[in-house]
Amino acid sequence: MSKKLPHFLLFTTILVWGSSFPVMSFLLNIVEPMPLALSRFLIPGVMSLIFLIFSTKTIDKQDIIRFVLAGFIGIFFYNLFLNTGQQTVSAGASSFIVNCNPLFASLIGFYILKQKVKRFFWFGILGCIVGIFIISFETYEKFTFNIGVMYILIAAILTSSYFHIIKPLVNKYGALTSFSFTLFFGTLPMLFWFNDVYSSIIIATPEILFAILWLSIICTLLGYYTWTYSVGFFGANKASFFLFLIPVFSIIIDFIIFYKSPNIFTLIGGLIILSSVTIIMFLNYRETNEHLEK
Repeated sequence: MSKKLPHFLLFTTILVWGSSFPVMSFLLNIVEPMPLALSRFLIPGVMSLIFLIFSTKTIDKQDIIRFVLAGFIGIFFYNLFLNTGQQTVSAGASSFIVNCNPLFASLIGFYILKQKVKRFFWFGILGCIVGIFIISFETYEKFTFNIGVMYILIAAILTSSYFHIIKPLVNKYGALTSFSFTLFFGTLPMLFWFNDVYSSIIIATPEILFAILWLSIICTLLGYYTWTYSVGFFGANKASFFLFLIPVFSIIIDFIIFYKSPNIFTLIGGLIILSSVTIIMFLNYRETNEHLEK
């Protein structure tokens, strides 16, 4: 295997994940939030079921509940709030807010799991709060709160909670099995909107079908599996450090393909969020390496 392949796969994963935000914004002009979520996860959900049927791993009964919880929080409710929020929030702004999830995950660990955090972490949280507040501005004259920002903030907190739920399962069963169970259980409640999906697909244009398949197969199915490979090769800390590129790619793709430019508030607030998350992740990464060297 070429030494460049892991780097290529990691870069490609970040790129296609960055594309998912503008593609979702495009589709949400045509499809309602939950039918869109099912359109995205139906094929990956079926593939995960096939994988689990032929899997030889035995799952403890008590862990099934944890997988169900992970699926509902990390897939179903996350996409419910994200898609609802993106109806009124731009792709770039959405990706910036979701990019706060590493800090939110640490915040949940601190308050609920009583995990220790470093002093510099609180500066990162403050930066994210300030950035999200600025993104919520829509005009120079006044602050107009966009409820969609709140929905996406909830989505970011949900995916941060999902990290804590799934982590012990990944350690026990591996990333591939854990993700497959999560994907299957998260897709199940979406089937309630199957008739809406069917009605939308039979009248969809080729452009809409391509966008749905891009989200489903490229961004979700291949994206999560290449990410799993990247984490296994580089390690979670090093691979996660590149996630800050997702909002950058989102804005570039939104501009090139959909001709949408972010407003000044999204750029300023996003830059503050991006800087806060990146600096905290870098300091944490450096401290972890120094600890391991000792």
